[in-house]
Amino acid sequence: MQPNYAEQKNLMQARLDVKTCETMLSNIINLGTNCSPFESDVIVDKAKEVFCIGEYGESQVLQPGQVVWLAVDAQEPAGKPIKYCTMKRVVVQYIANEDSAIHRMYGLAAKRRRQILRVTTEAKDQGAYLTQEDLSKLLNSDIRTIRRDIKELKGEGIIVPTRGQQKDIGPGVTHREIAVKLFLEGKEPLEIARQIKHTLHSVERYVDTYCRVLFCQRKTDDKLQTALIVGISYFQVNSYLAIRDEYITKRVYQDRVEQIEQRGQAYWNNLDFKKSVLLSERRSS
Repeated sequence: MQPNYAEQKNLMQARLDVKTCETMLSNIINLGTNCSPFESDVIVDKAKEVFCIGEYGESQVLQPGQVVWLAVDAQEPAGKPIKYCTMKRVVVQYIANEDSAIHRMYGLAAKRRRQILRVTTEAKDQGAYLTQEDLSKLLNSDIRTIRRDIKELKGEGIIVPTRGQQKDIGPGVTHREIAVKLFLEGKEPLEIARQIKHTLHSVERYVDTYCRVLFCQRKTDDKLQTALIVGISYFQVNSYLAIRDEYITKRVYQDRVEQIEQRGQAYWNNLDFKKSVLLSERRSS
């Protein structure tokens, strides 16, 4: 029986549908390894997931200076061989505008240590840990230089959140937390920038973000909403609130309350649309 036009059209579409790279690879696997067609399709799907192809493609548009990197999933226990660990794709800012200014003012070592702390903290915020070897490759530095930098930062009380330092991460602090604490203790941003060898712009950004978090948290009483409004990670919100709890009963903190209010309220007042969307979602849920 001769197929009608609709049936011919469906047959033609079916032939076109199998003319894909996925089908070609599935057939190669099927013929070359004696896998079943089902098993071949599963392998193809997993390959697409690993290499972020097709529906698994990166949805985030990388900004200048960012790079996608594979890091060890934070759920993996310390001491487990890397080759057996689950990996996680992270996006880190390995080059930032402030790096050149830090290099110019404080030297190459200060710039590199700033980069080390930034990319490892960003990876941790995304649920993964970079290794010292990752840092060596990312920053085009010798592994011994990376180890020396991490040791120097540790001497300043800053634990770099790498895979090797996983057991020590808990009590450590970051430069942004040190900057906020110095601000609460009465130091001005310019003085803080000199002390921690950062640019004035980056220190002011740390302080502004801290003030925004405190003000938004007071308004929303929801850490996740605060993170979304301010545009930072939930982990970072928690670290800022922990600093607040540490200093809230101290006299030096009370002296800064007015500045915190002013900086936080100015930001809050400029985000009416974003707040209305997020708060309405909260009420509906």
